[in-house]
Parts: sequence; C-alpha cells; structure tokens
Amino acid sequence: MELFLLKLVALLRPLASMEYAEALFNILGIGLFAILFAAVLMKAALSKSLRLSAIDGVIVAFAAWCIAISGIYYEETQIAEVLKVLVPILSYTIAKNVIPDQQAYRRFLFWIIIGFAVPTLVSASLIAVGSATALDGVNYWTQVPRWKGVYTGAHSFGHSMTLFIITLALFFTLRSTGEAKNHAISTRLENTLFGLLGIVALYGLYMSQVRTAVLGLLTFLSVFSYVVNRKVFLIGTAIFILLAIATSSYWFMAFNPEIGAQKHGQEIGMMEVGSGRPTLWLNDIRVFAERPIDAKLAGAGIGNRLGIGEGEGQVYGHNDWLELLTQTGLIGLALFATLQILILKKILRMEGKEKSAFLALFVAVNLMMFVSNSYVWRIQVGHLYYMILAYIEIRQTLNPKVAYTAITTDQGKNDVLERHGRGIG
Repeated sequence: MELFLLKLVALLRPLASMEYAEALFNILGIGLFAILFAAVLMKAALSKSLRLSAIDGVIVAFAAWCIAISGIYYEETQIAEVLKVLVPILSYTIAKNVIPDQQAYRRFLFWIIIGFAVPTLVSASLIAVGSATALDGVNYWTQVPRWKGVYTGAHSFGHSMTLFIITLALFFTLRSTGEAKNHAISTRLENTLFGLLGIVALYGLYMSQVRTAVLGLLTFLSVFSYVVNRKVFLIGTAIFILLAIATSSYWFMAFNPEIGAQKHGQEIGMMEVGSGRPTLWLNDIRVFAERPIDAKLAGAGIGNRLGIGEGEGQVYGHNDWLELLTQTGLIGLALFATLQILILKKILRMEGKEKSAFLALFVAVNLMMFVSNSYVWRIQVGHLYYMILAYIEIRQTLNPKVAYTAITTDQGKNDVLERHGRGIG
C-alpha cells in the first residue's frame, strides 16, 4: 500500500507542476504526504522496525527547528513556505522506508518519467506552434521570447526539464548495472521512447532560457563523465566547446541579455551580471548583518522577506543558502549544511556508475541552490529530488560491504537486521 502511494506521488508530482494543476496538488499533495507518513509510522509500529540514520536525525532536527521558529515568528511566517521546505526533505525518510530494493526503485523512477512526459510534450508542442499561452515574456533589450510551456513560469519549466533529463540518466545508469529486470516494455522501445523524451526536454530547457538550470545540467554531465571516464570527459568537453562556438549565433543573445542591454547604451558592470545577483547577494548579507542577534540565530520567519512594507531592508534571494540564512538563521543554515555533508559522505561510500551518477546529481543541485532559488524553495523539483536521493540508503541495504544500523527491537530482528559488514536486513 505504501509503495503504491509513493508511486502515485511520483506520477502526480510532475503533472501537478502544470500551471492549472498546482493549486489542486497543494491540497492533494499534502494529503498524500500525510497518508504516507502515517502509513510508514504504522508499518514501523507493527514490524517494530524503522530504517533510520544520521541523515534522518538531522532532517528531524531541521524540521523541528523550522517548526519552532515558525511558532515564535508566527506573524511573519507563511505556512505554505514552511511546507515547501519541510515536505521534500521529510519525503527522503519516507521514500527510503517504503522502497525495498533497486527493482522497486527503478519502477519508482519509471513513474516519475511518465509523470514528466505529459507536461514536457505538451509544453514543447505549444512552444513549437508559438502559442501565446506558453510564452513567459519577451526580453526588452534583445526581443528574444522566453517560454514557460504549461508551467507557472520559465524558471519552473527550466528546472523541471533539467531534473527530468537527470532522472532519465539515473534510470539508464541503474539499468546498466544489470541488477534489475526490464519492464514489460522491450529495452529497445524503452530506449527509443525515453531517448526522444530526453531530446524534447532538452529543447524545452533551451527555450526556457533558465541559465541556472542549464548550468545544473552541464555540471551533472561534466561530473558524471569525469568520474566515469576522464578521456570521455575531455573528448566530450572539446566537442561541446566546438559546437557551442559554431552555434553561438543561435543561443548567445538568448542566454546573455546583458549584452543586449549594453548594445542599447546600458552600463553593465560585474555586479550586474547574472541578473544582478552579486548586488542582490551583498544586499541580503548586509541586511542580515544589521539584524539583531536573535534574528541572526533564528532567522526572521520562513517566508518573511524582511521589511516589506515596513521601510526596512528587503532581501531578494536568488540563492537558496542565503534565504535559509535570513529565514531560518545561523542555526537553521548549520543544520541544513550538516544534512548536505552527511548526504555527500553517504554518496562517496557508493561504488561504480551509481556513485558517479548520484555524486553528479548532488553537485549539480547544490550548485543550482547557490546561484538561484531552486531545490529548497521550488517544491516542484525539491520534492522529487529528495525522494530520488533516497536511493543512496536504499542501495546501501543491498550492499553487505557497507555498515548500516537499523532501528529495531528483538521482535523485529527478523524483518530488519543490524548490518555491520556481516549481512543485510
């Protein structure tokens, strides 16, 4: 039952990112999360076992901290923003306790891919015919159109396409290990259909013109190829650079609107590159530094932009880490950073292509979190990311070489064994 519900979430979450479905999923999604959470707790109570690790401990601590400061700063806190932060990371613990093995995990990825397929294909179709409903806007300086497809905006569209392509890469990587059986669909047909979906998603990513999402995909591909085969990395990098130079007339202005502004007489300094991110980041740091000590430690409330309508300094974001600092304080930021360190350590204990793929995913996502509001505040991708990431511990339970401890009682030892290089539960 729990696995069915998780697959339902895997299917619906990408579908719910569509503009007219998101409001519905805000209600349905919370309901599914609550049911899944209750089901996992009930299963743990009946089997007297629950797979937990240091990662889960930090997740619980971070969630408790966010809930506590939300209560303290209840006037400034936005409950919807709290849920956006907490539901994804708590879903990590749920997913790893629901998905039993690699085969089930691949089926889970399969349903994410099916969920992504619909908005990806519809978005690409609308963009191809030039539908006004798929247009996000036209850049004032370059007159280059920017597209959002069926998503709420170009940024949601671009980040979703990047995660979709990465999910496809993870799916094929796990299948190449030879440890999982194929679906009823033939391998050749699966390769063809999913390969075409990847191409369509790449087209959507390009049309969204979300530079941070493009950077994330390039980072994933670079890290993955470098770790797997450095020769392939060097050859691939050389080919990419040559293609980029040869096609620069098609993409350069679309991804560099600052150049267009300069051609119209606007002065663009180093602090204005990247849509003015350096300026915005320094402003956010300055505003935070001027806050009282309690606000430095506990933040100003999740969802609070500081001083809107009050004449005080306002923070602008464009950096998940800075937003965590201003909204959850130094303590919240420290807990979140600890979570990322523990996740990285777990990934580094993996082996082969799986290690390469998840390391590439981790590096790409953390880079995108640094240069934009993405995997902390954008639940469309954050929710899926943490459930996908749960594989780093699902896989661990299948590998007897890696030490693992499960929370269990004497009655539950038949269900979940303690593993310290001896066996698997």
